[in-house]
Amino acid sequence: MNIGLLGMGTIGSGVFEILEKRSDIRVSRVLDIRDIAGLEGRLTRRFEDILEDPAIDTVVELLGGLEPAHTFAVRSMQAGKHFVTANKLMVSTHFSELMRVADEAGVEFRFSACVGGGIPYLYNLLRARRADRVLEVGGIVNGTTNLILDTMQSTGADFQEVLLQAQRMGYAEADPSADIDGLDARSKLSISMNLAFDVCIDPAAIPTAGIRHLHKGDVEAFAALGYACRFLTRAVRQEDGRLSAYVEPTLLPASAIEAAVGKNDNLISFTGEYAGVQKFFGQGAGKFPTGYAVVEDLIDILGPDRLPLCGRYAPTDLANHLVSQSYYLRTSAPLNVEAESLGENRYRTRPLPVGEMHSRAEEMRRADPELFFAGIRE
Repeated sequence: MNIGLLGMGTIGSGVFEILEKRSDIRVSRVLDIRDIAGLEGRLTRRFEDILEDPAIDTVVELLGGLEPAHTFAVRSMQAGKHFVTANKLMVSTHFSELMRVADEAGVEFRFSACVGGGIPYLYNLLRARRADRVLEVGGIVNGTTNLILDTMQSTGADFQEVLLQAQRMGYAEADPSADIDGLDARSKLSISMNLAFDVCIDPAAIPTAGIRHLHKGDVEAFAALGYACRFLTRAVRQEDGRLSAYVEPTLLPASAIEAAVGKNDNLISFTGEYAGVQKFFGQGAGKFPTGYAVVEDLIDILGPDRLPLCGRYAPTDLANHLVSQSYYLRTSAPLNVEAESLGENRYRTRPLPVGEMHSRAEEMRRADPELFFAGIRE
């Protein structure tokens, strides 16, 4: 296999280092705008050098962002080249189109690294789907937010202090919005749902609340109530077949498995009608964990036993009124929900549908931009 590698950043360099030790997969060309020592003769700034090279049969995209990654994906597959990516934003946003293009071109489209990094989650989800009916997917899928929550709870530090520390350590970006506002987790949930339920979910349709406005006092309140906070994704197939999905900080009993997940680790699960709950733990990001998952996809394309991706993937509306729970709410705005006071502008709401809580929180946020809420899972 000869590949064209798009992007020589953190993950790209990890993939490159792993592949340089193999004889069956060769990095023929590397696309990057920088001059990189050691890549003389292979480095290019022109995507067309990769696209038009008949010896390159597979393109690996590790640029991130929507464009030009999306255009490169479509053009690569239309040119008859297999395509592998770790770009969850691009895959979740253009899922239906990319699957269709791959199917029409008769090429492989793989993205195992998009959810869980080095954790073999999507691969096993596809295997389970062959023999089981998946009922639920979700869990801790963002290492940055888990690191922040775990550190705040273990040290008593405030949010901004921990975020700055995570940025200095390289776990959080200079602009951390995708992580702390839940957009990264939302993309990962959308992809998981598409594969698990054979649908095509618009990520923007998934109600999402982040941890940007979490305060030290909230964490102290969680502990007093006997809870730990983790940032969770969840999608459920209801008995009538409709789907509910949401992304939000969630309070869990201290005895819950998710409450014990520390630092920047992930814990992702799916539930089958026959097999029950299966959980996958490990590093959800990083140079070599994510690079390893990309290489696994390449090896799968080489091998004879390829798990099929193609399905009908029909557009589907969410039914978030079918899931109800109580919420922890901290706000100085006038309440528009029934709730009991926990003191200091903190409340526990009555059980109400997930979609309704997200809508009501948005209304209250007009009067209190610092509002924070978290689901309570008993």
